[in-house]
Amino acid sequence: MDTRNSLWASGRDEEVQVNQRALIDKVLARYSGEHTVLRELLQNSDDAGAKTVEIHFNTGAFLKRRGPKNDSEQPASGSDSLSVPSSSTSNLPDLTKEPLHQWEFRNDGIPFREEDWNRLKKIAEGNPDEEKIGAFGVGFYSLFSVTDEPFVTSGGQWMGFYWKDNKDQLFARRGTLPPVEPSAANEKQWTTFTMPLREASPFPGRPVDIARFLATSLTFMRNLCDVSMFFNEHRLVRIKKNAGHSKPLTLPPSSTYLDPRTRIAGTMTVKEVQSSDLRMQAQVLRWVYSTGSEKAAPKVATVVPKPAATGGFFASIFSSFASGTSSPAPRPSTPVPATPPVDPLETVDSSVILTVYSAKVESKLDQKSMAELERATKKKPPTMCWYSLIYTGKDEFDMSQEEDQKEFKATGSVFQGLRADLDGTGTARVFIGHATSQSTGIGGHISARFIPTVERESIDLVDRQVSVWNKELLWVGGYLGRFIYESQLATIRTLWDEAMKSQKTPGEEISATTREWLESKALHTLKFFTFHPTTPSAVVGLNMEAAFFACARDKGAFPIISSTGVKPASQVRSYSPEYGAFLKNTPMLTESVIKAVPLTINALRERGLIRDITFGDVLKELSQRPLNETEMEACLKWRIGLDTAGLQGHDEEVLRKQFLQAAILSYLEPKEGGGTEERIIPLASIKTFLSPSNSISPNFPLPPQNLPFSLSKQFTPDSLRRFFGWADLTVVEWLEYLLLPTNGLPNESNITKSPEFSEKVLNVLAKAWGSLSKQQMQRIAEILQDKTVIPTKSGMKAPKEAYFANANVFPDLPIIELPKGTHIRGGLEKVLTTLGVMKHVDLQIVFTRMITSGDWGVQELMKYLVAIKETLTPLEKDRLRQTAAFPQEASASGSGQTVRKKPGDLYEPVNNLRELGLPVLDWGAQHKWRPNSEEAKMLFDFGLRRFPPQKVILELAAKSEDPAKQRKALGYFLENFDTRYSSTYDPNQVVHLAFIPSMKPDGTAFLARPGEVFTNPECAFLGFALVEPSLRDAANKLGIPKDPPTTLLMSMLIDKPPNEPNAARQMFEYLTTRIADFPPQSFQNLRLMKIVPAMPPAARSSTKEKQAGDKWVLCKPGECFFRSDRGGSSSGVHSKLFTFVDFGGKANVFLKACGVKDEPNVHEIAEMMVRDPKQFLELAGGPQGYLDELRQVAAQYNFDPRLLAQMRTTPFLIGSRRTPKAVKDTKGSQLVDVGDGEEEDYEVVFDLLRPSQVVIVDDTNAYSLFAGSLWGAPQDDIFETFYRSLGCRPLTSLVSEEYHPQHVEAIPSSTSKDLRNLVLQRFPLFLHERNAQCKVKTDWLGQDSNFVVKGCRKLSLVRKLDFGGKILQKSQEASAAAQLQSSVRSFGPLTLFYSQNDKLDMYEVAHSICRLLLKKPKVNDSLLFMTILSTDLRALRRRGFNVDRILHQQKAERELLAAKQAEALREEQESLPVAPGGDPFAKPTPVRATRPVSTAPSEASDTSTVVPPDPSPLIKLANNTPASQILDSFKNRFGRQGTGGGLASLIGGGPSTQTPPRNEHAKVTPTSDIERNIRTAINACRSESSSVLTNRQNMTTVKESLEDGYCDISGTDKDFTLVGTIQGYKFYVARDIENPQQVAVAKQTALGRFASSIITPLKDVYKLPPTSLHIFYDQKGDLIAFNRNGSLFVNLRYYESWHDADVQAGKTAPALISWYHSLAHEIAHNLVQPHNSEHEFYFSAICESHLLDFTRLLNRVLG
Repeated sequence: MDTRNSLWASGRDEEVQVNQRALIDKVLARYSGEHTVLRELLQNSDDAGAKTVEIHFNTGAFLKRRGPKNDSEQPASGSDSLSVPSSSTSNLPDLTKEPLHQWEFRNDGIPFREEDWNRLKKIAEGNPDEEKIGAFGVGFYSLFSVTDEPFVTSGGQWMGFYWKDNKDQLFARRGTLPPVEPSAANEKQWTTFTMPLREASPFPGRPVDIARFLATSLTFMRNLCDVSMFFNEHRLVRIKKNAGHSKPLTLPPSSTYLDPRTRIAGTMTVKEVQSSDLRMQAQVLRWVYSTGSEKAAPKVATVVPKPAATGGFFASIFSSFASGTSSPAPRPSTPVPATPPVDPLETVDSSVILTVYSAKVESKLDQKSMAELERATKKKPPTMCWYSLIYTGKDEFDMSQEEDQKEFKATGSVFQGLRADLDGTGTARVFIGHATSQSTGIGGHISARFIPTVERESIDLVDRQVSVWNKELLWVGGYLGRFIYESQLATIRTLWDEAMKSQKTPGEEISATTREWLESKALHTLKFFTFHPTTPSAVVGLNMEAAFFACARDKGAFPIISSTGVKPASQVRSYSPEYGAFLKNTPMLTESVIKAVPLTINALRERGLIRDITFGDVLKELSQRPLNETEMEACLKWRIGLDTAGLQGHDEEVLRKQFLQAAILSYLEPKEGGGTEERIIPLASIKTFLSPSNSISPNFPLPPQNLPFSLSKQFTPDSLRRFFGWADLTVVEWLEYLLLPTNGLPNESNITKSPEFSEKVLNVLAKAWGSLSKQQMQRIAEILQDKTVIPTKSGMKAPKEAYFANANVFPDLPIIELPKGTHIRGGLEKVLTTLGVMKHVDLQIVFTRMITSGDWGVQELMKYLVAIKETLTPLEKDRLRQTAAFPQEASASGSGQTVRKKPGDLYEPVNNLRELGLPVLDWGAQHKWRPNSEEAKMLFDFGLRRFPPQKVILELAAKSEDPAKQRKALGYFLENFDTRYSSTYDPNQVVHLAFIPSMKPDGTAFLARPGEVFTNPECAFLGFALVEPSLRDAANKLGIPKDPPTTLLMSMLIDKPPNEPNAARQMFEYLTTRIADFPPQSFQNLRLMKIVPAMPPAARSSTKEKQAGDKWVLCKPGECFFRSDRGGSSSGVHSKLFTFVDFGGKANVFLKACGVKDEPNVHEIAEMMVRDPKQFLELAGGPQGYLDELRQVAAQYNFDPRLLAQMRTTPFLIGSRRTPKAVKDTKGSQLVDVGDGEEEDYEVVFDLLRPSQVVIVDDTNAYSLFAGSLWGAPQDDIFETFYRSLGCRPLTSLVSEEYHPQHVEAIPSSTSKDLRNLVLQRFPLFLHERNAQCKVKTDWLGQDSNFVVKGCRKLSLVRKLDFGGKILQKSQEASAAAQLQSSVRSFGPLTLFYSQNDKLDMYEVAHSICRLLLKKPKVNDSLLFMTILSTDLRALRRRGFNVDRILHQQKAERELLAAKQAEALREEQESLPVAPGGDPFAKPTPVRATRPVSTAPSEASDTSTVVPPDPSPLIKLANNTPASQILDSFKNRFGRQGTGGGLASLIGGGPSTQTPPRNEHAKVTPTSDIERNIRTAINACRSESSSVLTNRQNMTTVKESLEDGYCDISGTDKDFTLVGTIQGYKFYVARDIENPQQVAVAKQTALGRFASSIITPLKDVYKLPPTSLHIFYDQKGDLIAFNRNGSLFVNLRYYESWHDADVQAGKTAPALISWYHSLAHEIAHNLVQPHNSEHEFYFSAICESHLLDFTRLLNRVLG
C-alpha cells in the first residue's frame, strides 16, 4: 500500500478525453421509437409551461424564396383557421415524398434562463426540478439525429452548435439577438429550435401519422393545449385540448373494501380520485388524410378459456368450459363505394370526448430510497403526484366508431390512437409526459411519474430502487382501474335494480331489450379492463393485473354481470347451457360474457373468484321450487351427463339420495274425461320406470311409484338405472300390483274376473316370456298358480285345473278357450305350460294300463311316446330310462322266458352286434328296425346302445375263447376306430390286455400287449417281436411304435455290447437311425461305457493288425479316435499312441455322438507327453518330431491348473546345449581351442528337462559365452512364451554385466556430443517404429544430466552367470556400453561409454541402451535400433521411416538460435541508462526498419529510423503483447519448438516453417486445390449419432505429452455414453465413471462457459456444421481431443484444468488460441489420418486460411 502511495505522489494528472460525436451517436442509438425529436421537444415545451407549439417543415425552395430570416424577428403564429397554399390543387406536392430541408419547432413557454442555457451545453445533466419530466439531460441531443448544427433562440439570445474542424469535438457559440421592433414587443415570445437537415428527406413519417402522434402526445401534457403543424408556413393540422372541471369521486358503499395502499413496498397511498372530461378538437386538411394508408382491421388473438381443474368432489360437475369459445370471425370488409372527388384543401373538423380519471398519490420514502432515486434520476422523487387513466364509456366509444365509419372510414381519424383498445392490440400506451413504447394491456392510456429508461421508450425495471418506484406506481394503476371498474359496475347494478322494481309482476325478469343494453355496458367495461400481455415488458401488465384483483380486502366481492344482474363474483357461477335449462334463480355468467372476455374469465377462475356450479348449488334451487316436466328432463339429463370420475372418494349412494330428496316434479296427468290435473311427485318416491322396449303398454294401469312414461322415454334405461337407482318395471311387479286388493282398479281391469283383460295380460306375458329369467318365471307361476286367471270352457280356472286342446281324450276336461279365439302357440303356450296347464293325461296311468294288459308291444308303446314327446317332462323321461320294461332277444338271453331290461342295458337289433354275442333289443319279427325312425331316436335318447364301449370290445378281442370272435371283435374295433374309439383309446391304459396278433423272431405267432411289439423289421435281429404283417397299416391306430424305446436300447447296449466288428457295425448302423431319439445325457453316459470293440496300441502287432477274436477289446468311446484314409494323426505318431477305429460312415455317426473324436486334441497330446515324455520322444521319432508336437501344445497352452502343475515338475521340455568340438592339430595329436575372432565349431545336444532347468535365450551375446553350460529353450516366440509361463527364466535375469572404463574423458569431446545427439535424435524414431514401451520419457532423456556420453581409452565388459548353484564369469573388450544408476526412489542417470581406440560398434550401443531403457527388450530391438543409428536419414526415408520430425527439428534449432541472439540484443538495449526526464517505467520504443538500405558497415546505425508504434494493431493485449508472441508463448508452454517432435506438430509454425507434401514434379500445387481440400476437411465434419462411443477405431488424438514423443493415432479404448446436450452440443461421459448424470449436473456451469465462450466462437470461425462438435469428459488419460469419422470431440477436463479460471476472469484469449489450434489439428485428420509431413502441411494451411477471422475474434475479445 505504501508503494502505491509513493508512486501516486510522483505521478501527474491527465485529462480523460471523450469522443463527443461517438458519445452522442451511442445515445441516439438507444432511441428506437419514431418521432423522437418531436417527442423530446414537446416534452421540453410542456416542462417550460408552454401553451402553444408550432412545428414547421420547410422545403429548400421555400427557404430560398423566403430569403434569409433575422433570428430576432418573431414569427407570426397561425390564426384560428387553417391556412392553405395559394397554388392550384392540381399542383399540390406529394407530402409523402416532397424533400424537406429544414425543421423549425417553436413554443411559447418560459424563455431560457441562464441555467437553461448552461444545461443545454451539458450532456447527461438533467432538469433537477422534481415537477419536470426531463431527467437525464440527453433529450435535446436527439436533434443531432437529423441535423449537425441545431440553432436555438429564446428570450433575445441565441446558441448554435457545430463540430469544430469537422472532427469529433462539439462546440457551442452563443450570442444576443438584435433588439425587436416596438410594434412586435407585445407579440407572443417564442423559443425556436431550427434544424437544418443533414440531408434532404421527406416528412418523418406520413403526415396523418404525425397528426395522430401530436393528438396522442397532447393528451397528458400538463400545460400544452394547442399544437399546429405547418408546411412552408401553411398550416396543415391544428389540435386543441380543452379540459373540463374535475369532480372528486367517492367509492359506493358496496365497494369500500378497496385498499388504497400499495403492496409492493407500501410507500404509496391513493388519497383521492377525481374525474374530468377532456375534449379534443382537430382541424386537418383532407390533403393530410390523403397521405394515410387504408385502415387495417385490428388483429385479435383468439383466447381459449382455461378448463376447470380436475379432481375433488365438485370438480365433476364443472360446466363444459373446456371446449372453449373463440372470438367471432371478423366480418368481411365491405368495399368502399366510389365517392365523388373531394377538395384536398378542405378542412375536416373532428372531436372526441374522453373521461380522465386521476388518482392523487402520496409517496413516503425513507432516506436511503430517496438518495438512491436521486442518484438515478438526478432529482428528488416527488412526494405527491397524479396517476391518470383515460376511460372511454360505451356511448362515447360507439359515437366515436360511428364518426370514424362515416368520415374516416378509409384511414381513420387523428384521434384513432385515443379510442379505447378493447381488442388488446396494444395501442394503449404508458405516458411519461408523452407516449412510450410500453403498452398498458388494458383499453386506455395511463400517465404517471414513472421513471423511464434513458431513451424514454419504456419503464425502467432494471435498476433496483427505480424498479421498486415504478412497480409501486403500477400497483396504483391497478387500484385506479379497479376503482373505475367498481364505479361503472355500481352504476349498472343500480340501473338493473330499478328496472326490476318497475316490473308489474314481482320477480318477473326484465325485458330482453333492457337486459341486452345493460349487459352491453357491462361487457364494454369488462373488455376495457381485460388485461392483455404487454410489450416490451410483460411485467407492466402482470403487476397492474395483480393489483387490480389484489387491492380489494374481500376478494369474493368482485362485481360482475350475471344472468340475474351485477352480483359479487362469489355468488356467480360459470356459464353452462345445460344448467341454464333448469336453474333459473342461480346467478351465472352469460354466454356473451364468456365469449367477449375470455382472458378476464380465466383470470377470475385462476384466482378462485369465479367457480363452476356445484352440486350444492343445484340442490339449493331444487329444494326451493318444483320443476315442470321440461325442466325436470333437463335436470335429469344434467345429472346423467355428470362425470362420475370427480365423485371418487364420495359415497355415490348418499349423493343420489340427496338429489332425489331435493327434486320434485310437477306433472300434469291426463284425466279420463279430458284435461289434466297437476300431480306433485317427489323423485324420492319413484322406484321404477317403463322403458319403450318394455312389453307392458303405457296404456295399462301402472303402479304409482313408476316414473311417468312421457319423462322416462327421453332417457336410456341404463342411465335411469345407473344414476337414480330406478329399475325397469318388471312383469312380476306389474302382476303383483294388478292382484293387489287395494289397487282400486275397476272390474274390467281385474285379471281374475275379466276374461278379456286376462287374455290381454296373458298376451303381455307371452310377449315378454323370452326375456324373463327362470326366477321370474317361477315367481309368476307362484303368483298365478292359485288364481283363477285361465279362461276355459268351464269358466275361469286355476292353471292346474285346465288342459290344452290336444289332451282332449275325455269330453269333460276343462279345455282352454280365449275370448278372442287366440291360437295357443309360441310364447303363450310356454306361459300356460309354465303356469301348470296340462298337455296330456298322466303318463303313469297310461303306461300301467298298457303294460299290465299286454295289448301293446314295444312298437306301440314307442309310437304313443313319440306322439306325446313334446309334453313329456324331464321327470317322466327319466322314469322311462330307469324302468326295466324293454324286452331282450331270446337268443341273446339264452332262455325262452322274456327278459326285460333298461334301455341302457340293451343294444340296437343289428347283425354285427348279434354276432358278437351282445344283448340286443327284441323289436319283433313283424316290424323292421329302422335306426332313423322317430321311435328309434327316442329309444337312443332313453339310452339304447348303438355300439359296445372300448373296454367291452377289447376284452372280447383278448379274452374270448372263440378265436373267430376275437378276430371279429378286433376287426369291429378297427373298423369303427375313427368314428367311435379314436378319442378315448390310449394304449397305456390297456397294457394288461394281450389282443395284438404278433410274431416272435423265430416265427411263432402270439397275442402281444401294447409296448411289447414293434413294426420295424430292422430291430428284429436285436430280439424284438414284430406285429403281424396284416396289421402294420393299423399300427398307428393301435399305438404300436415303429422302434423300441431308447431306454431299452441303451440297457441292451450296456448289458450286451457287441464283441466283434461285424456285429458292432450292424448295431451301430441301426442306432445311427435312432440317434435323434436319444437324450443328450444318454451319450454322456455311453461315452464312459466300454461298448466299442477295438484294437488298442498295446494289443496291436508291430507288423500287421490281426483280426483274431482274442485281440478285440471293448473300449470307451471317449478313448477312441476315427481312422482316416487321408493320413494325419491316425497314420503318424498319434497312431502309435491312441486307439483308432472305423466301422463305416453310417455306424461312425453314432460313435461320434458317443464321444469318439476325429483326432486327439492338444490337451490330450499334452497329457500323453507329461505321462511318459521319454516314450513320447521315442514314438515321435526324435527331438524334431517331439518339437513339432510340443509346438502345438505351446500354441494353446491354456490348460487346467492340474495339468499345468504337472508340467512344471515333469522333465518334458526340450532343451538344447552347445558342445564345442575338439579338432586335431596337423602337426601333433593334442587338442587345441579355436582362437578369438574365428567362428567356433560346436554340436547341439538335446534333452528332456524340467522348466526350472531351461533358460530363455533373450541375449545372444551372453548365450554365445555360456552356451556350453546352459540348456536353452528353442528360439521361437511360441516356445519362449510357453516356456516362460511354466517358469523358465530369461537369460538376462541370470547374467549381470559390469563395465570397466579406463581413462574416461573429463570434458565431453565433439565425438561424444555427436554420439549423444545421434542417440537422442534417433531414439524417438526407433520407439515410434518399434512401438515399444520405454521406462522413461524422451524429454527426460534429453535433459543434460539424465543422459551423458563419455569416451574412454579402453572399455572392458565382465559378464557373470548365476544359475543352478553355479557362478560362471566371462570377460571381453567392448566398443560401447551403458550404465544406469537407479535406486528405489530415483531413476538414472544413464551413462554411455565408448572406446576411443576401437571402432564403434553401433550394435553394442543399441543393445546396451535397449537393455536398460525398454521394459521388455528383445533381440530384434537391438538390431532395429542399430540400423536406425547407422543409416543415413535419407536412406531411412527411402526405407519407409518417418524422419520428417528430425529434419524439422534441425531447422527449428537453427531458428531457435537466431531467436536467442535477437533476445540477447533486446536485453542489451533495455540495459541502457534512462535519458534525463524520461519515464523509468516506460517501455523501449520498438525500432523498425522502414526499408532495406545498402550501407557501409560503419554507417549501419543510420539505416534505421525510430517510428512510433502502430496505434491500431490487429491484436492488442492489455500488456501490449503482439499476437505472434501469444502464439509463441502458447507453443513454448507445451515445449512445442517449431513443427518437430513432441507436441510441436499439434501447434505448427508460420508458413515459412511448413513443408508441403513432397512432390517430385516441377509444378507447384495450385492454392485453389489446397483451398478445395480445406473445404473438404471442413465439410467432412459431421454429427455423432450414436449414444455410446466405442473407441476401437483409428482416431487422431491430441495429447498433452507422449512417452515416445509422437502423437499416437491408434486411438483409445475408452467408451463414452451420451448423457445430454448443452447449448446444442452433445455431451459424452466415459463409461468407467459412475453416475454420469451427476457429472453433467456438477459440470453444468463449466460446460456452459466452454460451449458459449470457446466452442461456439471457434465453430463460427471455421464455419463448421453446428452438430459436428461434441464435448466429452473423462477422469484420467492424456486425450485432449480426437476425430471420430469426421465428428470432432474436445475434452472438458483439459479445459477446466488449463483455461476455465481465466475464462471466468474474462481472459478468454489464451483458451481461444489453444483450442483454435487443437481444432485445426483434428480437422486436418479429415484429409490425412497419420501424423506426417502431409498432415502437418494441411494443419498449417487450415490455420492460415482462417487466421484473419480468428484475429478478428481475438480483437473483439480483447476490446
